Amino acid sequence: MLSEIFFSVIIMEHTNIEIAAKQDEKEILELYRAVIEKVNMSSVLLGWNIEIYPDEIFVETAVSNGEMFIMRENGRIAAAAVVNHTVNPEYDSIDWKIKEPKDKIATIHALAVIPEKQGSKMSCAMLADIEDHCRKNGDIAIHLDVIDTNIPAYKLYSRNGYKEVDRIRMYYEVVGTREFWMMEHIL
Repeated sequence: MLSEIFFSVIIMEHTNIEIAAKQDEKEILELYRAVIEKVNMSSVLLGWNIEIYPDEIFVETAVSNGEMFIMRENGRIAAAAVVNHTVNPEYDSIDWKIKEPKDKIATIHALAVIPEKQGSKMSCAMLADIEDHCRKNGDIAIHLDVIDTNIPAYKLYSRNGYKEVDRIRMYYEVVGTREFWMMEHIL
């Protein structure tokens, strides 16, 4: 019993997210750069480009708006994601189970885990903490999109209760017009 309590405390300390601060911006950009380098050597073909997305302006804006969430391991930023209520116009054409009120539907953008921690359940812990934050914030659902080549992300979200609602063509500056899975998680 005591070992279970100790293990639980270790896990809680390991998985708490925090809102990023100005001094975290450089390390967050380094995380995204490392992820992009790894992905560019794989078949995932995310299309991310540190000069376009997720770039310095994206990170600075998210941090200044209090929308950039990070997870640390041993003092180092090991995961990052933006959580807000901003979506592409195409989101309005989706037959979501939860459509309104829009200010109570969160969106996750640019969820990334440092390459050496990918596959370690850190992304699951990050998602769980984001969901807890959203619930506490009064959100009732999370909507997001996954580019059709990002099978690892699709599997991550599916394993964690996100449902595919649709598959559509959508435009983002960094990748152009591509296919995306539209996913929803009701909180």
